[in-house]
Amino acid sequence: MRWALRLTAGASLVAACRGGDAAATAQPATAAVVESVVPRPPLTIDTLGGPLLEIWPVAVDRSRQADETRRLVTNLQADLALLPGFGSATVLASGDGSTLVIAVAWDDSAQAARGDTMLAGWLRIPSDTVLRRRRDGTLTPRVVVRRITGTPPTLFDGAMVQFTRYVMTPGHSFGALATLADSNLAMRVLQDTAAQGGALLAGADSGALYMVLQARTATALDPGRGSPPAALPFWAPFAVREEVLLAVVAIVTRP
Repeated sequence: MRWALRLTAGASLVAACRGGDAAATAQPATAAVVESVVPRPPLTIDTLGGPLLEIWPVAVDRSRQADETRRLVTNLQADLALLPGFGSATVLASGDGSTLVIAVAWDDSAQAARGDTMLAGWLRIPSDTVLRRRRDGTLTPRVVVRRITGTPPTLFDGAMVQFTRYVMTPGHSFGALATLADSNLAMRVLQDTAAQGGALLAGADSGALYMVLQARTATALDPGRGSPPAALPFWAPFAVREEVLLAVVAIVTRP
């Protein structure tokens, strides 16, 4: 039987569930039985025996984020989840409506390559490699975990994370940027009391870095941590940085 999708919406979801329980109690015994929702297994970003991981950042029109989320989740569940080797897909959305991020876990590289073609079409990824490299810094969504600090981030229903992307500028050292980003991650987790832990992920072609910082609560993490206000940011000579607070809004698993 195909798993039912569950979209999360913070406190409103809890209220809706409570209201649903009360309504179900008031129904007569002959009322139809509603299928229970089975919890989705969360994706933990770690270095020990984890699945092959891909990160797909997606810029969206602010007025279209909800529609794009619905379209992508429908395609993920109807098509991608049926491919052999598919593990799970987690969809995260920003509160300002400008960003979606899809984290996809695969069992093996060959099946991931098949799924990448499908995903690139849905996400309207440019076929021009020069344009794509300039825009995204990387030609592959595949990432490797460079560093874990504190508790490994876990993408469960309703989880909130601060997502930072560093896109390399041509002619600069990826190794230098990565080493500085490793240090910055450790400092941010140590200094920000709202941070539970974080992970630094590197594009497999060394073109982009992603930092996933997990919050202890639903309060926003402090974006000012990591560099003194008067100092030149550590990434400035090497990359362009984008940072946004995201919440997990959908998890798709294999049927």
